[in-house]
Amino acid sequence: MKIKPLSVAIFTSLLACSLQASEIERLEIRSERMHSELNSIARQVTVIDQQTLQLEFASANNLADVLAKLVPGMAPPSPALTNFGTTLRGRNALVLIDGVPMNTNRNISRDLHNIAPSQVERIEVFRGGNAVFGSGATGGVIYIHTRSGSAQSSAQTQLSSRSSLTDFGRDSTSMTLAHQQGGSTGNWRYQFGGSLTQHQGFYDADGDMIAPEPSQGDESFSDILSLTGKLQRQWHTGEFVLSALYHNLEQDSEYASDPSVNTQPYISKAKAIKGLQLDKQNTIRNLVLNTQVRQDLNADHKLSAQLYHRDYAARFYPFDGRPFATWNHLAQTYLDSQTTGARLTLTSSLSHNLELDWGLDLSREKTAMPVTVYDGGAYDRSAGLVFIETGDKDFVPDLTHSNQAAFVQGRYQFNPDWTLEAGLRHEKIKASFEDFTTLGSQTQIHGSEYDYSATVHNLALTWQVNDNHSLYIANNEGFELPDIGLQVRYAASAFDLSQSNLSPVETDDFELGWRGNIAGLSISAALFRSESDLGGVVSQNMGLSLKRNQVRIKGFEASAAYDFNDQWHLDLSYSHASGEEKAENAEHYQPMYGFSIAPDKLAASLQYTNQNGWQSQLRVTAVMDQDYRINGTNAFGRRDVQGYQLVDLSSNLPLGDGTLTLALENLLNEDYFPLYSQLQRSGKNDTSLPGRGRMLSVSYQYHW
Repeated sequence: MKIKPLSVAIFTSLLACSLQASEIERLEIRSERMHSELNSIARQVTVIDQQTLQLEFASANNLADVLAKLVPGMAPPSPALTNFGTTLRGRNALVLIDGVPMNTNRNISRDLHNIAPSQVERIEVFRGGNAVFGSGATGGVIYIHTRSGSAQSSAQTQLSSRSSLTDFGRDSTSMTLAHQQGGSTGNWRYQFGGSLTQHQGFYDADGDMIAPEPSQGDESFSDILSLTGKLQRQWHTGEFVLSALYHNLEQDSEYASDPSVNTQPYISKAKAIKGLQLDKQNTIRNLVLNTQVRQDLNADHKLSAQLYHRDYAARFYPFDGRPFATWNHLAQTYLDSQTTGARLTLTSSLSHNLELDWGLDLSREKTAMPVTVYDGGAYDRSAGLVFIETGDKDFVPDLTHSNQAAFVQGRYQFNPDWTLEAGLRHEKIKASFEDFTTLGSQTQIHGSEYDYSATVHNLALTWQVNDNHSLYIANNEGFELPDIGLQVRYAASAFDLSQSNLSPVETDDFELGWRGNIAGLSISAALFRSESDLGGVVSQNMGLSLKRNQVRIKGFEASAAYDFNDQWHLDLSYSHASGEEKAENAEHYQPMYGFSIAPDKLAASLQYTNQNGWQSQLRVTAVMDQDYRINGTNAFGRRDVQGYQLVDLSSNLPLGDGTLTLALENLLNEDYFPLYSQLQRSGKNDTSLPGRGRMLSVSYQYHW
């Protein structure tokens, strides 16, 4: 991307001003198994507190939007209801809500859309491969803490409105009503909250309605109900926590994406067309029940135990798979998943300089993914607008995953300056499925099962050079279970899991990092490399080709924070990654596609806070140009991506007994296509969704 002269001036002046500063606050990492001070942990971490979240959510549509702006190494968000392509350092991230994994053995990529913003208290993002919490964290961990009760009674009610300013009206105004109630009685603390959001349509910089995303779906014209509850019993040596989360999204839209744009040259803007008749639209239902106990056994040993159950369901937009032999139907997939798990962690201080975290993880997940089939004739006669159900069929068989894992993580402090961290994790996985019939070819597949395992390690050395500087070097391994459903759903009659190409993805990461303060400027930087002999199972040509590529990724990240004085604060970050892969039996590597490796990203925010509590922020996010084509040829995820830059402005102002929040998203009304849209998820222009134009958000939170 050629950055405009105005942006060059802004970034240059901000960077120049950052050479005078004051020391920033030391932060504590709270997540289980990663507890530490931020300046002593041997990896790059982004901590987002509640005050920051409140300001950022004012100019963002969901959690993925916020994280993409704040976290170096995280890919730009998609306009769809998915985090497909929203990678972290070129790989997938494991999302946890209060320690409960949000991934499923069918990787449907909706992990960042399972909780409402008003329920989030704090987010900690650990970048780089990580196996401490189990499968799925080859790119890092996103640990979400929900709100907790406090000793003092409190209640807040918030009413919010978000409207397009390029086509202002009822169909472009979304509303949210949220309430939080917390307090204590005796040794018990409680927190209850709920929110209801009614999304309308979204509009681009030209004032045109953004078409619904026909591949993964989106949030337009949807109702989102989110409820949370948490009870905490505290005593002198421990704590008991019982929590529940319910998040439900249901779409009810009259619009579809006009298929006529697919005959136009790349990249032509997708168009919304009215008249959709579809009873079952995009849905998400996420129910999590969670129990945690923390107990000091004695002065040297602490116990943390967790038991959770998750009931999850999701439905997608119908897909016309009739041209493909592996589908041969006009069908709509949906997922039902139930997971029960337990975690046990013991923290033992064996001496004044040696501490161990060790324990067990257990989980069992059952997943079903059928399809709802629709009448192709009615669909064709209506030009893709009318869907008449004809029944349900198998698509992916019922899958069962059972995991057993043991781990040990040690931290040895040689002296105040040198610290060694090392750990091992061994995971045993059993996967199985029952007899079923494939959707396209109607092939009878006999059920089978397969046991496999992974052993991974981490090793890191941290040197506290002085009070202002620390260095670390780390070698971390991560692993990820491949999506069995991608291969099973197109299997031949002789298919057997034990003979399939479904070994876990095991990554070997090397990282060199530095954190320091120079004249009050707080800087964090890292060089990283990630390699794996097997990539994830990639489905191409609707399942006609499945491959496991050898992958190697390298990159650089840097962030800086600076306080000019008590009122002005600056944050800067830059991230770069490059990746290449080698197909099975190939001789040479080739660049990885854009759904894995994001373009370079530059982000800056300037905040102002006065003594009366008024807080305002100007945020700039720039995504650079990147050509993902090989020999100039367009393909899935391989396009010449044009960069773009977004400017957001938000303010919090104390008013009466509450806080008024005003925000302008896309302040300069940039006319652009997000990365996801330019790469064309469906391979057609009907997924070329433009970004949202200028939007106004107004919110008032009343403190009872």
